[in-house]
Amino acid sequence: MFQLIVSTFTHNNHIPVKYKHPIINPLTVALLLIGTAAMAQTEGPAAPMSLKACIEFTLANNPSIPIYTNDIQTANQQKMELLSGYMPQVNGVLGWDDNLKRQVTVIPGAVVGQSEDLQVQFGNQYNINAVVQADQIIYDQTLLSGLKAIKPNMEAAQLKKEKNDDDLIYNTATAYYQVIGLKEKLRLLNENERKFNDLLRIQQLQYDKGILKKVDLDRVKVALNNIRSQKEYAQTGLELAINRLKVSMGMPMDKPLMVADSVVSLQEVALPAASDFQPQNTWELKIQAKNMVLQSINHNRKRAGYAPTLAFYAKYGWQSFGNDFAQSFDNWFDYSAIGLRLTVPIFDGLRKASQIRQSSLAMSNARIGFQITENNLRVADQNANLVLLNAFNSLQNNKQNIVLAKDVFDNSSLQYQNGVASLADLLNAEYAYKEAQSNYLDALIGHLVAKVEVEKIKGNLKNYINNL
Repeated sequence: MFQLIVSTFTHNNHIPVKYKHPIINPLTVALLLIGTAAMAQTEGPAAPMSLKACIEFTLANNPSIPIYTNDIQTANQQKMELLSGYMPQVNGVLGWDDNLKRQVTVIPGAVVGQSEDLQVQFGNQYNINAVVQADQIIYDQTLLSGLKAIKPNMEAAQLKKEKNDDDLIYNTATAYYQVIGLKEKLRLLNENERKFNDLLRIQQLQYDKGILKKVDLDRVKVALNNIRSQKEYAQTGLELAINRLKVSMGMPMDKPLMVADSVVSLQEVALPAASDFQPQNTWELKIQAKNMVLQSINHNRKRAGYAPTLAFYAKYGWQSFGNDFAQSFDNWFDYSAIGLRLTVPIFDGLRKASQIRQSSLAMSNARIGFQITENNLRVADQNANLVLLNAFNSLQNNKQNIVLAKDVFDNSSLQYQNGVASLADLLNAEYAYKEAQSNYLDALIGHLVAKVEVEKIKGNLKNYINNL
């Protein structure tokens, strides 16, 4: 008598696993080995990747990684830019003037003992001036305030990179779990298809001998067609999930990808612990806190614009004059000077006052945004923990439901073998068992994703993944 066996996976309740090994022809084995060897020589099999391996690949190859690395380097260059303000500034200037019409100066005639004033043109037609000048800031409160932004600006760039890493880990982990769930569903469907193919052959023989009704044979065919449809849908879903995982990892679409973990390795699920959420440890608030510091520094820098500045300068130059173009390049005279330059702001049309007001409003908005983000994160943490708890309860219920559905299926299978139960009863029990398996898979993946969501909100995702 034929016995219908549906394979399943093990979990904490120790559901037994039954396997039915088909008989394999030795010639088929040889052909498979030859084909596998030929494929290995041309392309080579893709090594299965664990979740940690996928995440390591993501953090090394995702296209967004260079963006945040460049931002860190940009912050470092901004540091050099700010420091350069207190470094000596050396400039050279070369000027050539053609005094097309020189200015007339009137000298009173009495000065030279004449009755009429004299009209005199000073200077020459051509004038060449070359000068090298070095300037050194001695005191500038604006620059001093700007220097305080170096450290928080670099820390903010690093925090943004860390947050991006967490986002990449989250995307990769959730995509990986989806692949695991669909892979297991497809395995179960393949196993069920094989069992129903065997059942259909038995039923067909019974029908041909006249001991089975056509309606019972058609029921088996309908069940088999449903499994095949579900299998095609699961296969398409698995391919899409693998593509999403590749995108998250930054892996080329034409590169094969196999996952190493299985549902069996992911089933150890503990009761969610009480939330120890600390908003100040989240990447969002860390970044906003640094932005608030930068806003405060910018505000102080704007206010420092009212303070005087003091600078030292030294210059050395050469001048050449002449009324003839060629001669103007021959008569050179050098000169030099050193000095101090004190600049005192008096009135700038209220430009600085407007800038100070703008920076003050920006600081106010930053404080309000910080509070809004903190409140939103607290709500998000509560919601994520509630989802996690519900997912855990759903997982436990579905785990118990699998045991019940398997008992019903085993009894129906035994009764069908003994002629007590009908084929419809057996198919209904098989369908319920298959649904229980699918629901358990969905609950398990949902619980894993919910756990990742909780750790992401807490800013602890990287440590959580490393401890898996």
